[in-house]
Amino acid sequence: MSARRGRLRPGELDGLVLAYLREHAKDGPLTATAVAKGLGGRSAGAVANCLTRLAKGKKVRQAQQAPRAYVISKAQAR
Repeated sequence: MSARRGRLRPGELDGLVLAYLREHAKDGPLTATAVAKGLGGRSAGAVANCLTRLAKGKKVRQAQQAPRAYVISKAQAR
């Protein structure tokens, strides 16, 4: 997946992160760092904040505590 560089519009990172987790669902739980690298070097902190927000919205699930790693929810995997 090739993410465009530069500043994203509000909410755009959510879509990128969800798409990346959907495409890499078989890779197991992914950390914010792994997702950020997969998105072409996005900020790991921004991705971590995004993953926390998506987990609260039940779009992703935190599958591991340390290090925090996430998987796409079953409803979003489709």
